[in-house]
Amino acid sequence: MKRGTLNSAMVAMAATVTLASAAHAGGFNRGSANLDGLYSDSIGVYGGVTYVAPGRSYTSVSGVRVVAGAAGAFTQGEVEFGDSFTVPYASVGGQIVDNVACVGSYSQPYGADSTYSGAISYHIASQSLATREFGLTCAYRHEMGKGRLSFIGGVFNEHIEYNQARNFNLAFGNTGDSKINVTSDAWGYRLGLGYEIPEIALKASLMYRSQTNHNASGTYTNTPFATLATAAGTPAATAAALYGANTSTTASTTASLPQSVELSLQSGIAPGWLAFGSVKWTQWSVLQSITLVEGIANQPFSTSRFFFKDGWTVTGGVAHRFNEKVAASASITWDKGVTTGWDTLTDTWTFAGGVAFDVNEKVQLRVGGAAINFASGTKSKTASAVDYTATSPNEWGYALSAGASIKF
Repeated sequence: MKRGTLNSAMVAMAATVTLASAAHAGGFNRGSANLDGLYSDSIGVYGGVTYVAPGRSYTSVSGVRVVAGAAGAFTQGEVEFGDSFTVPYASVGGQIVDNVACVGSYSQPYGADSTYSGAISYHIASQSLATREFGLTCAYRHEMGKGRLSFIGGVFNEHIEYNQARNFNLAFGNTGDSKINVTSDAWGYRLGLGYEIPEIALKASLMYRSQTNHNASGTYTNTPFATLATAAGTPAATAAALYGANTSTTASTTASLPQSVELSLQSGIAPGWLAFGSVKWTQWSVLQSITLVEGIANQPFSTSRFFFKDGWTVTGGVAHRFNEKVAASASITWDKGVTTGWDTLTDTWTFAGGVAFDVNEKVQLRVGGAAINFASGTKSKTASAVDYTATSPNEWGYALSAGASIKF
């Protein structure tokens, strides 16, 4: 079957969509596995990285914290908390025998990186969620009419690492830090269908990625209570009530990361022109709260509350091939906010563009950029009298991406 004439444009499109999906989209979404090799008749290597600067902040914070054993109200002005991050991906694969293609992939599907300053760090000084996925996905391809139907399936291993720190008393910097580090591995799977007609650059796919269930374990450390009592004037009993009774012990928790379904479609619409779009549903409602417990007695000492709604991500765009070497694409992505008032993860709009350059028939280079608009939102829900509320303004962030592919 003859391959299409818009290959460069199609790859530029794929790079743009990857960029948009990585741009701090709903919940903790970041990137997805690159499976381009499933649609190739040759073996190829694909890779790239996206840098995202979300630029998130609170314009006002108010709440209650405990200092020297006594509760006191506080207010705080602007607090920047959205740390910049990078999202790499890599995959290798293609047709291995007649009608069968396989791809090995590396991606970072979820993540979060935040650092807080001032009085709010009593509640949360920093937190990070890092994930990495190693997957193997195969497709059985069957000629159907003018096109080719692919039955897709695969498995992946997902590793997560979660870190959290809280400051006990601001007057002594990090003297009272309470620190948590837990890790976990879980297995999941993906299933899908694909259909393509290369002559008109048509490709449609429906992909399902399963939920993953994690039993994470690690360590929990506290500043010695004697230090707190001497330096901060805080009774050991107060420190124990807030942060647990051990200065160093084990920590564990259970959590699930969501399943998702994505429908993608692209097609040539005129000579040298391609239109594309996708709709993705992610079951973020599976992530309600995470409670960490310490020691063999399983005493709770830290609860992160999310109570997310399910997320929707919708992308649409066009790509154009200018000549045999250069193609470009532009897209708009809307991501439905998942917040229910426990955070400020509201709607985002991403305006992205990408350019692809064919060095030769086997090597392609890609670059892209995006502007990200975050709608304003308010953290209005509190878990107890000792908690805080905050407001995030309408803000802009940006993302930059680069990638390459080599076919053999």
